[in-house]
Amino acid sequence: MSVLFKQRIDGLRDRLNEYGAAYYGRSVSLVSDAEYDALLKELADLERLYPEFDSPDSPTHRVGSDLNRSFAKVRHAVPMMSIDNTYSAAEVSEWVGRVEKALAGEAIKFLGELKVDGAACSLVYEGGRLVRAATRGDGVVGDDVTANIRTIASIPQTIAYTKPMEVRGEVFMAFADFAALNDSLVEAGQRPMQNPRNTVSGTLKLLDPAEAAKRRMSFAAYFLLSRDANRTVSLYDNAKFLEGLGFPVVNHSELLSGVDEIMAFCGEWEAKRHELPFPVDGVVIKADSFEQQWRLGFTSKSPRWVIAYKYAPERAATVVEGVDSFVGRTGVVTPVARLRPVLLGGTVVKNASLHNYDEIGRLGLRVGDTVEVEKSGEIIPKVMRVCVEARPAESAPCEPPAECPSCGSPLARLEGEVALRCLSSSCGAQLAASIEHFVSRAAMDVRGMGPAVVKQLLDGGLIKDAADLYGLTAEKLLTLERFAEKSATNIVEALEKSKSRPLNKLIFGLGIRMVGASSARDLAGSVEDISEFYGIDAAAMERIEGVGELTAQSIRLFFDRRENVEMVERLRAAGLNMKGNKGHGGAAGPGAEAGASGRFAGKTFVLTGTLEHYTREQASEIILRGGGKVASSVSKKTDYVLAGAEAGSKLDKALSLGVRVIDEGEFEEFFT
Repeated sequence: MSVLFKQRIDGLRDRLNEYGAAYYGRSVSLVSDAEYDALLKELADLERLYPEFDSPDSPTHRVGSDLNRSFAKVRHAVPMMSIDNTYSAAEVSEWVGRVEKALAGEAIKFLGELKVDGAACSLVYEGGRLVRAATRGDGVVGDDVTANIRTIASIPQTIAYTKPMEVRGEVFMAFADFAALNDSLVEAGQRPMQNPRNTVSGTLKLLDPAEAAKRRMSFAAYFLLSRDANRTVSLYDNAKFLEGLGFPVVNHSELLSGVDEIMAFCGEWEAKRHELPFPVDGVVIKADSFEQQWRLGFTSKSPRWVIAYKYAPERAATVVEGVDSFVGRTGVVTPVARLRPVLLGGTVVKNASLHNYDEIGRLGLRVGDTVEVEKSGEIIPKVMRVCVEARPAESAPCEPPAECPSCGSPLARLEGEVALRCLSSSCGAQLAASIEHFVSRAAMDVRGMGPAVVKQLLDGGLIKDAADLYGLTAEKLLTLERFAEKSATNIVEALEKSKSRPLNKLIFGLGIRMVGASSARDLAGSVEDISEFYGIDAAAMERIEGVGELTAQSIRLFFDRRENVEMVERLRAAGLNMKGNKGHGGAAGPGAEAGASGRFAGKTFVLTGTLEHYTREQASEIILRGGGKVASSVSKKTDYVLAGAEAGSKLDKALSLGVRVIDEGEFEEFFT
């Protein structure tokens, strides 16, 4: 029997280590906090029952670590320990009982703080100036992220207090800023972020502070460490002192006495948290007196004077009334569950993405099914479970469509892909999405021309392709609804400004399948004029650095179509830049000047899957600055494939060709 328990203990450790590595190492949540904590509690209980199987390296004895090789290390003056979690009033009552027993006969006051869902950070001030900022790391040593922290507007760079002090708090991202970031990523053709918490964790580890600044993080303080011991004697005083210095402080209670008052505060904010503009996943409850905290002491990984009461993830049951299909720029058809409206997390949820039709099969979803829906990271509705037990007899299977929902053309699956695609060049939905891509910031950057404006232009018959955009005038735009003279003039001026964009931006904006921003730079650096692509064969195309076999075929197919060449020439006639930079430093874009002496000199990389600490653009820029090349497809010329989560056919091809595959950790070793 004991052998079975040992197997269970080993299995739990393996799972928890896997989840911890994903969360702390890649900022990816593979399971919910509640699920992780339940597994951790089961492991701790088994280790108590069978101490002969306990181990000092068990997850129950360790604080998770998010240390990153790319950053200098900072040793915390006082360890940044983790906090034990509870999920019920009974567990909170047990904790209060332990505190009262340890401080027998003493009056005890508690402070409740909203548990902002972000990443813990330490700020060190000397002489009234911020000199260093660090992540929690492994609790003892953290990463020096001062440059990224300085980009957060709510953190004071100077304060009216000159003695050495350390402020601890939570870096977080407001819902509006998170939504704006994801909108910009989608607009640039990149995958959106998972949730605000993981986004903050990854952003703090970005190597480019300018990129971190674009993500608009925020900060709320919850603790002050100071050598001036007489300055404050309790957490409540501590918070008031921090506010006086100009720090934003986490929302907190007045002083609380006993379980009833604590749970009343927790319950109040469980109902009100959806009114807040930032994510909150519970309440942190602390003994207020520093002197009492000292006597309560610590376990190996957590203070005994603090506990977190975590709110359960909100789920709601509703009915799938239908599955709608939407067509994107590249023809990919994405299924979306149309739900009977249900209130969840303070908002009415009507739709949930199903990603692809294979996901529908995995869930076993049918139209008419009752499903449990949860908000992932308080933002994205997700179907968690099909309630098969409630399935009505008349429920209907969800069959993948055979025809495009926009133009009626037959749909197909390309080899190695799970997605259904419309391959018609005259598909209206693809046309709208392709023009939205053309005017996006990552391409021609035509400010003020969002999806709604593109739809108006198409519906009004003012444009039929991207070249028609440059025939627009303020007078034509004023014929559309809700257009004023100022907005019409702004768009015309933005179009005029876009004519001078470098050729790589235009090539990317054309939306050629398999040509991303990096490939577009390589292509622009290989020609003196875009017309050189008109007659080039696939073999010659493949000889261009960064262009593999499949990409070469895709480019060749694009320029083989007469209507595409005609559109490019109409763009030339409109005054757009068509000149490449062959012989002027190679591929266009930052970092090309690094030459043959960089850390990646002479090496060709292919990126696949979802990288957690970098966007594809950021990783590509790092490689280019180091003198390397980024290709869009794997070939025998590829030196490394940098693989993230959900890597697909490129990973398979790399393995079949014997190309070395690396993860982000190995990639970062190049920096050290």
